[in-house]
Amino acid sequence: MKKITFLFTALVFFLFSHNALSAERWVNCRVVGISDGDTITCLLANNKQLKVRLAEIDAPEKAQAFGNRAKQMLAQLIHKTQVTLQISDYDRYGRTVATIYKDRENINLKMVQLGMAWAYTKYMRHPEYLQMQQIAQQQRIGLWRDPNPMPPSEFRKLKRQGKK
Repeated sequence: MKKITFLFTALVFFLFSHNALSAERWVNCRVVGISDGDTITCLLANNKQLKVRLAEIDAPEKAQAFGNRAKQMLAQLIHKTQVTLQISDYDRYGRTVATIYKDRENINLKMVQLGMAWAYTKYMRHPEYLQMQQIAQQQRIGLWRDPNPMPPSEFRKLKRQGKK
């Protein structure tokens, strides 16, 4: 058992320390932090922390309407629990981009279904995200209760321009 644990730890260390990830991978970890509605920190088996950006979704920014609610919802769903990451990429900030599963449930999709995030069409690969968003919009769930919800990408753009 110690040999298997050592080999797993060595493999994870190699993959994450050398940025050798090129295709989708699956990793188990414990959620130890929630930064916002689409970013978490996970603790790997080797006690290395991993910053993870939820793939295919974009949650409201902290200073934006529903930003704190999205963070609270994500915490309620997965904080201090074991999850499985389906790693697909890295973003420009060096964060791991992944779909998060808890008990086989897609948490990224759940956030959209609960009206706590947008389907991030710019990076979306699976149409069910947009389908869930449309259902949440029709039912006025979560951020869709707002009469004029603003996509986080637009909010960030306005902030960069000094208009927010």
